[in-house]
Amino acid sequence: MIWRYVIMTLDEKIKMLNDYAIAWYSSSQADYIHEATFRAQGFGKFADRCKEEGDEELEEARNCTKRVIELGGQPVIGYTEQPIFSEIKDLLKDWDDGFKEYKGVEELEKIAASLTDDSITRKLVESFVECEAEHRTWVAQHMGIIERIGYENYLIEQLG
Repeated sequence: MIWRYVIMTLDEKIKMLNDYAIAWYSSSQADYIHEATFRAQGFGKFADRCKEEGDEELEEARNCTKRVIELGGQPVIGYTEQPIFSEIKDLLKDWDDGFKEYKGVEELEKIAASLTDDSITRKLVESFVECEAEHRTWVAQHMGIIERIGYENYLIEQLG
């Protein structure tokens, strides 16, 4: 999603919010699938994190939809294809690559800065920035742990 970073029209705000809602609804479903997959493999701690991510993204999607309605727009239903992984390291790498490739936090920061005429939507987007930044930090920490102790030892830490 590429958005211009000048003051958005109402239609552009609604489109942006609908686009993020679709992305987060889709991503939350993938997170719940990963939760079930990793829990079945015995990696309860990592599964718990996947559930937390799914819950956060579902709430973000709901907030986008709510804001679309408040702005007088029409929510849309859609889905974006999400990869599903059976190995924790592959999911972590995908998340890490996504942060690098899509620069989601940076894009959200620019969008928030452009919403000078709409403090409610700006605060909403700023809350997304905070959540995404926390997730990016968590992923980087866990990629670093794997690098230091090795993948097999990391998996042992995720049991439970």
